Amino acid sequence: MLGHMRQWANRNIGGLFLAPSFIIIILICAFPLIYSIYMSFFSWELASPLPKRFIGVENYLNIFQDSRFWFSLLRSIYIVGLGAILQMVLGFSLGILLNREFKGRNILTSFFLIPVVISPVVIAFMWKMIYSEQYGPLNYILNVVFYLKSVPWLSNTSVALLSIVIANSWEWFPLILLVTMGGLQNIPDDYIHAAQIDGASGWQITRWIIIPLLAPVLLTITLIRIIEDFKLFDLIYVLTHGGPGMSTETLNYLTYLKGFKFFSFGYSSALSILQMIVVIGIAAMLVKKILIKD
Repeated sequence: MLGHMRQWANRNIGGLFLAPSFIIIILICAFPLIYSIYMSFFSWELASPLPKRFIGVENYLNIFQDSRFWFSLLRSIYIVGLGAILQMVLGFSLGILLNREFKGRNILTSFFLIPVVISPVVIAFMWKMIYSEQYGPLNYILNVVFYLKSVPWLSNTSVALLSIVIANSWEWFPLILLVTMGGLQNIPDDYIHAAQIDGASGWQITRWIIIPLLAPVLLTITLIRIIEDFKLFDLIYVLTHGGPGMSTETLNYLTYLKGFKFFSFGYSSALSILQMIVVIGIAAMLVKKILIKD
């Protein structure tokens, strides 16, 4: 009997080593997801004396009829779309510029990477001071250098969402820069030299050699940033609390409000499931593009 057990253990040694990690992943990932799906079919208002009751898909129907959900979804898409463009353009462009040898290159690269290592909450408070209408350096520059009036960056419904996008893009464009520089190191110099001999300009080399070769890597990091930007919370919480009004209230922030401000656990669970479906849909399209590029 002992010999059979030893043989079985030898044959399944890999699975035995992976089992503890697999169990932990199930406990911290699968169980909360399954329980959230379960709760989304119930009306559970913690602020109400009524007990939890099963209501089927009523939470989802109420969400689809709620204009607040659609506006928050549009704001999330705005942050994700504009943020991805800004981060990609800044990170990729600086990655190309910093890929050449010059004095102080390492120091300058390290300087650009500083925002990534700072806590997001610290960055949020820093940008809150920068955006200050009375004492912020940004408005001071507008007043003194350009002779323009101060802009209420965080209290004007027209620019508050853009202000969050700028702060978030400043924090994360160095990640794109780092990935771009890493990818450029893997492009053979022969390709670049051959194009230069043929008379290709810098833009042509970038357009027809560098971008196609880096496309899978850039699409992958874009996918990561899209997922993270859909979950953006700390900047919004510190800078605007979803205001002024509801002008910076994203889908993720609305889920937080419903769950932890209004204690509507069933409704907030349904919101989180819908957000997950949206992110998975976008991720599936990008993964398809990445596989095609590969």
